[in-house]
Amino acid sequence: MDPTGALHDLRDFLRLPVQSIDDLSFRISSTLSALNIHRTSLAPSSVTAKDLKAIERYLPAVQGTLIQDVLPHFVGILDGDARSSIKALFSPPRQAEGLAIRRTIALSSYLTLPSYLNTPKSGEPCLPKPMRSFLKSLLSDLATDYSIDDVYYGIFSSDQTKEGTEGMSRLRWEEALKAAVGVPAKAGNATGRWKIEESDDIEVPPRLLPKPYFDGFVRRFESLLYEVSQESSKDVAPLRQVLEKLASVGLLLAEPGSDLSGVPSFLTPLLPSLLNHLHPEPSVPLPPYPDTFLPSLILPLPSSTLASFTESLLAHLTHHLINPASPLAPDQPDERVKRAVSVLKSILGQPQVDGEAWGAVTRSVLSAKGKGVMSMDAWKEQARNRLVVGWVAEGGETTAKAFIEVVVDAWTDPKYVKFSMYSQQFRLTHMLLQAFSLLPRYSPWLVQLSYRGRFITSFQSYLSHPDPSIRRLGMVAAEILSELTIVEDDMQVDKSEADEIEELRKGLEVDEDGDGEMLPKKPNGPKNKAESKRLRFHGMWEGTGDGKDECRWLRWGLGVRDADATIGSEWEGWLLGWNDVPQIPMQPEESPRPRGRVHSKPSRPPSPKTKKPRKPKIVMLDDPQVDDPLSGYASSSPSSSRAPSPTPEYLEEVANDPTLGLDEANRKKVQRPVYIGQLVALLKEREKPECVEMALQWGEGLIRAKREFGTELSENAVAVTLMTLGLNDQFQIEDFDDKRQGIMNALAACAPKQAAPFLIEQYFNPQYSLQNKSCILTALAMGARELAGLSVPQASRTTRAIDFPSKTLPPNLHKKYVSAADVPPSRHLEDNSQSQVDQAIDGVRDLILSKGVKKGEETVPEFARERRLRVGEPKRAKVADVNSLAASQMARATRPPPVVPFKVIAAEYFILPLVNRFWHHFQDASIREERAVQMGSRFRAAGAGLVLSPMAIEKFLMALALMLDAARHSTVFLNVICPEAMELAVTIGVRHPARPKLSSDSELDDLSRVEAQVLSAALELALVCLDIAVDLDGGRTLAREKSALILAAGEWASEVFKTETEGGEVSAGQGGRNEGKIRAEAAGIIIKVGEIGDKWGNLGMGLGM
Repeated sequence: MDPTGALHDLRDFLRLPVQSIDDLSFRISSTLSALNIHRTSLAPSSVTAKDLKAIERYLPAVQGTLIQDVLPHFVGILDGDARSSIKALFSPPRQAEGLAIRRTIALSSYLTLPSYLNTPKSGEPCLPKPMRSFLKSLLSDLATDYSIDDVYYGIFSSDQTKEGTEGMSRLRWEEALKAAVGVPAKAGNATGRWKIEESDDIEVPPRLLPKPYFDGFVRRFESLLYEVSQESSKDVAPLRQVLEKLASVGLLLAEPGSDLSGVPSFLTPLLPSLLNHLHPEPSVPLPPYPDTFLPSLILPLPSSTLASFTESLLAHLTHHLINPASPLAPDQPDERVKRAVSVLKSILGQPQVDGEAWGAVTRSVLSAKGKGVMSMDAWKEQARNRLVVGWVAEGGETTAKAFIEVVVDAWTDPKYVKFSMYSQQFRLTHMLLQAFSLLPRYSPWLVQLSYRGRFITSFQSYLSHPDPSIRRLGMVAAEILSELTIVEDDMQVDKSEADEIEELRKGLEVDEDGDGEMLPKKPNGPKNKAESKRLRFHGMWEGTGDGKDECRWLRWGLGVRDADATIGSEWEGWLLGWNDVPQIPMQPEESPRPRGRVHSKPSRPPSPKTKKPRKPKIVMLDDPQVDDPLSGYASSSPSSSRAPSPTPEYLEEVANDPTLGLDEANRKKVQRPVYIGQLVALLKEREKPECVEMALQWGEGLIRAKREFGTELSENAVAVTLMTLGLNDQFQIEDFDDKRQGIMNALAACAPKQAAPFLIEQYFNPQYSLQNKSCILTALAMGARELAGLSVPQASRTTRAIDFPSKTLPPNLHKKYVSAADVPPSRHLEDNSQSQVDQAIDGVRDLILSKGVKKGEETVPEFARERRLRVGEPKRAKVADVNSLAASQMARATRPPPVVPFKVIAAEYFILPLVNRFWHHFQDASIREERAVQMGSRFRAAGAGLVLSPMAIEKFLMALALMLDAARHSTVFLNVICPEAMELAVTIGVRHPARPKLSSDSELDDLSRVEAQVLSAALELALVCLDIAVDLDGGRTLAREKSALILAAGEWASEVFKTETEGGEVSAGQGGRNEGKIRAEAAGIIIKVGEIGDKWGNLGMGLGM
């Protein structure tokens, strides 16, 4: 029997009640024989794609039926042969014969078995208890015999992949990779859950623990990499997905862990075999990896993943590189570093400025992770620095200069000099001096670097640092740079100490008014030799403590290039120490506090000096010489009266509150923005509270002032909108929300063609919160009203005006005699619960509903006469004296004309894009929900986001109603805008019916209130549409073109009104701020529909009127 028929018959057999264990064993053995994987079967002559397709089609159903329905009854009485036969349907023994069939079975098991470890959902069958141990045994055997390489070949086999099936293969690969990587986590979670349920000792199989599982996984993955690298036609994109998935689960550790830690790692099991394949043993005839294979695999990774991989790679390559018995000498090239540089170049490729590898390496050098603890005994950090510099040297002088620029920018940062720990600055200084060694002495580029204003200013920052160790780091860098850029003149005459200090002071002067270049010197001037003199601080490096040992150590390493080392013939050196991993750490953990470090004797004794030691040019003052009334921190150094480096506790406080790290004396005053570009620059400085506060304070006024000044606002409107929308109130700025909303409203009103479409696009962006989405809708609604010439509600006051002391009693008497009724309304604390949109929509709704009241008053003579005699608002004067009260009132009443009338742009830029994007989002969310329900393995409504939440829909409909009210004079309102909005309102309103709350339905209280808010907003939108249509043409256009829509709105409103009037004990619209509002809105819609029906076709019939 062929495999297709055997699997089909087995599936049908398992769906019927199984009578005995013998029948089950016979059927399974027959199927295994048909698949040629039974222990008595002969090797198949060939495996066809049809057989593999049959396994993919029928085997998942067979496996699921066995685990869920059949085996729970027989698993306790299975003998050895029957158990082996059943396991062969999940994880057949690994053999070369029929390997394609065995891999396809294993692939089906990886896609099927892990799902039974998930927490069972309501309505879904759970794994029977007798099958739990058997399932873990199956997964353990599967992980032992088959891994990621078998999954890869089971999907991307050359004889299985056909034209047009690449997309399906990629989807299966993603699902299988997700399942394979998630096995340890699911096994651990399921075991913990089963322990609680069964209250007995259930353990995870050792093979499914995270470290053993991923160690085997990574080794098999490296084997797969090597096999694919020898085939030039293979696509490496699926392999890159493995790297991304392993990085997402946290396997790219910053530092290698020990074997006893139990923490899985990616590079720890990968490096031994990878290094063996990069440089194969001479006695083994294996080709190495191609030069471009690993860079083509790794460099296209996402930037964050690539940076984590590079950081981990640098730490792992140097972790076992230096043997404690043979430490790294600072003044000699080392072949071990040269080998590591060659390996790094094989993995990341040749260094190229601004390339992917370049960005990852420089980011690792400058990141907080890379600034590890370094001392003269930290061989791993020293080797890591020399490894990076050696890799940069492979690109020549161009990459060396670019790397020096990157390090210099960080080394000369004043904040870095002031706040960084000594160990961090020592490490970066070592990196900088090693990079200087890549350029020849007296290089013109290096000479120009030494004359840069920022570089010279940084020396002043180092010299003014309170820690003598950090001061000496700046001094040794300056001295070495002067040796590399200034030719020594033996004819120089010794000067007095006062003359040398004065000369050094002049040499450090910088043109503060210009571009920062030095004033007196020129690099190639004719007087350079006479005016320039090397710096010599010989007296500063003598002795121990306060960074003197480190400075001597740094000077010994000057000019050392590991590329000059000679590589020996020992092949084991290419394993970089990973062939014999020690069980204990190579070096003890060091304290992060640099002041408590223990200095060891340098590896090279200082050479004796015959000359008389000269006095240093920078004199360190002792306690009796210090005439400073200020006292700093308590210093542990007896030779310094200044403060030591910032403590880790202080740095943590600065990280929590960045304002503490700002020096008030050196803080530059932020200038008020005059141009829109300056406003954008201020908004980009999100970490500086003074910049954010200045932008919020003057942003709205600047935008409104630039509304008619050329194209400056239109060109920068999108940038300002994006920056403002992304702001967070992390500094607790006063009136932050109101000021930000004012800027957003001004953008929508002054640059509507640029800001409105961008805001609509960002509203459906899932990265923004509900508060940001509310800000977007408020800006669109208020901008529309402002462009239409309508009133814009102001933000509610949150504070009450303070009375003068002469108008108040003493506190006790005031509390006794003055009640709330005695306080005038102008001094009451106003309710700020309503936003601008709420205030505006309340006014629109009240105006519409009051029209019916006015019509009713006209029909009653008494009411009409009283209304005519009612005192109205006094007419304001048209002409008034200058600087008078009437003139000020007239000035406030006049408004500037809008940039463009809203009726012109309402349909194209505001309403229709918003409605269309909502329908697209609603369709996508419905499709995702439908797929989630069909798959049955995910939550319902997965991916709906905040856009379809009740609060968001309510705000959306209210803002849309305000925009429709402002667009009533648009030429396409009756034909396009009004029908689209009506259809949206009716659709949403029908999907959120009013549910009456019965006396026994206490749990429906919150749900009813939420539904009532959405229903009220939908009714408001429909009421606005109908009211404007009646005002414009009496509803004629809607009655003739959209009669069915009007009938639907009338029926819907009638049903809502009936529910609100005759519903259960409490209706959805009763109580809270929705008290009676839904009933009034529904009644208004019924009246409007009745008016249209009576006038244009008797549409009001049958609507309960």
